[in-house]
Amino acid sequence: MTSASCPRCGTESRRVHAWHLRRLADLPVGGRPVVMGLRVRRLLCTDVQCPQRTFREQIPALASRYARRTLRLAATIEQVAVALAGRAGAALLATLGVSVSGRVCCAR
Repeated sequence: MTSASCPRCGTESRRVHAWHLRRLADLPVGGRPVVMGLRVRRLLCTDVQCPQRTFREQIPALASRYARRTLRLAATIEQVAVALAGRAGAALLATLGVSVSGRVCCAR
């Protein structure tokens, strides 16, 4: 089992407090949406001076902190938003199997 670093103090920890299911939307397959369930650990910070008692492990190669989409899906949406923006971008993404609103394609 690998360790993870506390985001506040940087102390490495392997002490598992609990498990958490994280749901991430990914690129569609065959025009059908894909949502992956990712089981991540909630760990205890072993530094007694640290004010953060527990923290969730992060997988930066897959998704950023608090994200609901994978980095691949977010990059695809961003590229379509830059090229088309608004309703046209949302319509193109809908034909690809990605459901977003026109506001998502406008936001940067």
